[in-house]
Amino acid sequence: MQKIKKYLLVIILLLGIIPAFSQVVSFRLTASSESQNIFASSLYGAKWMSLNHFFKTYGEINSINTEDWTLTATLSGKEYIFYANSTFYQINGKWYHLPTTVERLSYGLYIPEAEFIRILKQEAFPKVQYNPADRHYILSPSDFSIIDITLREMKNGTIVRIKTNTAFRKEHCRVWQGNNQYLYVSIYGASANMNKLSRKYSAGVIREIIPIMAKDMLQFNVKMRMKIDGLDYFIDPQSGDIVISLRHSYQKSTTPISETQIKNRWMIDTIVIDPGHGGKKSPGAIAPDGTMEKNIALDVSLRLGRLLESKLGVKVVYTREKDIFVPLWQRPKIANEAGGKLFISIHCNSVESSRPYGTETYLLSPKSTEKSIEIAARENKVIELEEDQERYKKLLSPEQYILSTMAQSVYMKDSEALAQAVESNYKNRMGCRTRGVKQASFIVLIGPAMPAILTEIGFISNWGELKNLKKDSYRQEIAYSLYLAIRDFKKNQEREIKDH
Repeated sequence: MQKIKKYLLVIILLLGIIPAFSQVVSFRLTASSESQNIFASSLYGAKWMSLNHFFKTYGEINSINTEDWTLTATLSGKEYIFYANSTFYQINGKWYHLPTTVERLSYGLYIPEAEFIRILKQEAFPKVQYNPADRHYILSPSDFSIIDITLREMKNGTIVRIKTNTAFRKEHCRVWQGNNQYLYVSIYGASANMNKLSRKYSAGVIREIIPIMAKDMLQFNVKMRMKIDGLDYFIDPQSGDIVISLRHSYQKSTTPISETQIKNRWMIDTIVIDPGHGGKKSPGAIAPDGTMEKNIALDVSLRLGRLLESKLGVKVVYTREKDIFVPLWQRPKIANEAGGKLFISIHCNSVESSRPYGTETYLLSPKSTEKSIEIAARENKVIELEEDQERYKKLLSPEQYILSTMAQSVYMKDSEALAQAVESNYKNRMGCRTRGVKQASFIVLIGPAMPAILTEIGFISNWGELKNLKKDSYRQEIAYSLYLAIRDFKKNQEREIKDH
């Protein structure tokens, strides 16, 4: 009887194993690599493949917990955790969701082929291709992980894009500037066709790119024509490319510009005022008594505009002069098309607690960090009310954000000076509590080609400040404090121009 039970158990196990091994999904690491067949099985009308077999072949299995059937593995420097009978999985501690559960067959975890290829493309092999001729997936079509370098020259910066076949992490890369007008880029675990990536440029900031292959890394020695002002880099989440932004003021122009033209270009003769929110779509923050941010912002803006026109004789342009909805992307466009020299966006603050109070003034954050995005989330939330939301995805993409902040970096020093002047006047003239000058990823600050600030004139969630902001006399004082800050900033700027 014991023998019969033993044979039955073996038969049951074999029946569980056979479906899992009855099919395969074929891979090559590169086009010229040896083929590897990964166990697969048909489930629910689709092909599912073995996670255990794939990670054993192309990565490293860290652990398999047979109590709750959890697989932990490493691939391309990232840790993956999959759970049997669960739609959730982890990559480097971050949770993701599948449209179906991971299944356990025999002694392994299986996942739908299409879903796993999507994960591979997103996390490890961005250039993965399927060859229908021999029914193989090619994880890295090139035998090299670095396949090209492209440059994009701008007036005040250069974007260097290192095109990759493999999903590198930022920790794999190191980028720094030497003391000898060289930029150094090291990519650990990378490989490349050295002759193809050796470059010389007859114009632009970069003179030459020299690739050097070391024992465990690929290094690019980048010879510059000038010293750069700063740099930043990130891994493009879509393509896996390494994108480096170089900030500088290099310009090569064949058309001479007169001293008078240069001075006129920087004379502050047009000021753009942006009253926050507007229209039925975007009331902004709403106070406990129903007072709306959009109305306070518009009133202060109009008061400020009248002061600037009457006392400074400058041209004032408003992004809105009445209670209408103006999309965020359109506000910087209005400022640029009007030839603005300063951009001031006026808002009221609000939080869940009624305790915070005071003023704060923002300039654009040079890095789109999680913290700066979180600060800006409330003002940027109006995007959800707009019909064309796709433009913001591009605007806030890592590369486009760097391009935008590079353009704004020309005015960053002036924006900060104006913001400091605004906060000083709030404090010294009105006795306001100043919460300081800060940085955030406000969309209205991304586009203006001029010094640009966003000022929060008080918390309408605080009963004391709300009481003040509802008074005509207080709003006039706020406007006058802003006028004084702009007046002094204008004097200082134009004095510097005239002295040159």
